[in-house]
Amino acid sequence: MDVPELEGKAETYVITSAVNATKAHAGFLKTLQLYCSLRGARLIVIPMRYKNPTRRDEVGEDDWWDARLMPYITHERTKLAKGLVVLADIKIQPTAVKPLQGWLTVSGRDWAILGHTKIALESVATRLGDHAKLVMTTGACTVENYSDTNAGKKGEFHHTLGAVVVEVDGPRNHIRHICPMKDGSFIDLDTKYTVKGPEKAPRAEVLTMGDIHAEMADPVVTEATRALAGLVQPKHLVLHDVLNFGSASHHNKFFEKFKRHVDGTSSVLHELKKTARHVDDLATFADQTIMVNSNHHDHFRQWLEKSENALDIENTLVFHETKAVMLRSIVDGSYCDPFKYWMDKLMSAADRVKWLKPDESFMRFGIDFSNHGDKGPNGARGSTQAFATVGAKVTHGHGHGGRIIDGAHSVGTSSLMNMGYNAGSLSGWTATHEITYANGKRALIHCVGGSFFRRDAAAVRGAAA
Repeated sequence: MDVPELEGKAETYVITSAVNATKAHAGFLKTLQLYCSLRGARLIVIPMRYKNPTRRDEVGEDDWWDARLMPYITHERTKLAKGLVVLADIKIQPTAVKPLQGWLTVSGRDWAILGHTKIALESVATRLGDHAKLVMTTGACTVENYSDTNAGKKGEFHHTLGAVVVEVDGPRNHIRHICPMKDGSFIDLDTKYTVKGPEKAPRAEVLTMGDIHAEMADPVVTEATRALAGLVQPKHLVLHDVLNFGSASHHNKFFEKFKRHVDGTSSVLHELKKTARHVDDLATFADQTIMVNSNHHDHFRQWLEKSENALDIENTLVFHETKAVMLRSIVDGSYCDPFKYWMDKLMSAADRVKWLKPDESFMRFGIDFSNHGDKGPNGARGSTQAFATVGAKVTHGHGHGGRIIDGAHSVGTSSLMNMGYNAGSLSGWTATHEITYANGKRALIHCVGGSFFRRDAAAVRGAAA
């Protein structure tokens, strides 16, 4: 297939979708046009066809789109930049429950954007060392217009105004969603856009980082996160899997234990000190840091449960001190988190960290940030799909890859992409965080080439605001 190329013709693109025979959302369209004008961006609208089964009109009579959208509509598959294609030739039904199903491979190795009224995102496994492929849908710029049917009511419920912003940064592409309020206004990073113009956005409410794994943290992602936090100024920083516990993990077999002994990385205390320094650094990114109960944190407790570990000479002091404290807490009727116990001892900014107790929630705008993601409903294994069936809005970690299914969002990882145990395998891991803006809207944001956004574009936004 011959694919038209826009590569090199613009640095920023905004892609959304429109349902046929339906009016555009006036406020959102006007704000998008203003956004594109200020940023020198090209607006692309992917047309969708929805046949209303309760109407008796011929299909041809509905084969039109709002005249205001016609200058931006494209029906062709279009390559925007190296490794990125817009699949405008694919017309997914607006009522499709899983709009990405069957389309994850059609773009080959290129990242892909498809038009749909739902916002969805999947990371696709690629060769370890390459950034995992992202495939996503756009959200729509048209208003709700569905039939009074089973499928129509589902489409109406999931209909989401939205668009995808693409910042081309040399060989890299920075991609994120923008989701407007009912009046069409939206926040993109540090700027709020309305029909009247741009203004400085309020501070972001939450920045949820991909799983930390401090021992294996990627310094490039850490520095990129510092720049992102400086831009959006989050009030709260949510952290998952901060402790890796690779020093004494029950997953370590004989040869891994021996390798750590040779490398000098088998000391639990050394890892705890390294983790404390890392959390002290991350805690400067926001007013308050939220520590979510995570499965790797629980590896510490599992290590303490096994009596044979009492004979681990290198780690005997940490083992016995921690176990004694936990036993005393049981006698006192209190609760002791072994990881928290050591972070309180070793961190200099421990007072800036809120530790969520088991079953304690952290909610903002009706979004639950307290689920790590390893445990799903009814004690089952956790997954984004499982959380999506609950109906509540959830942002979780654990999966190491960005994903959006309905109201369930998954962040990625802040660690190195090669963690040892995944060496030699294809990987869908992504360095993905999530911003929850002051208006309650969420956006996954991905670190590519050492940055979450095109840095020169930040100056453009600042000047516009």
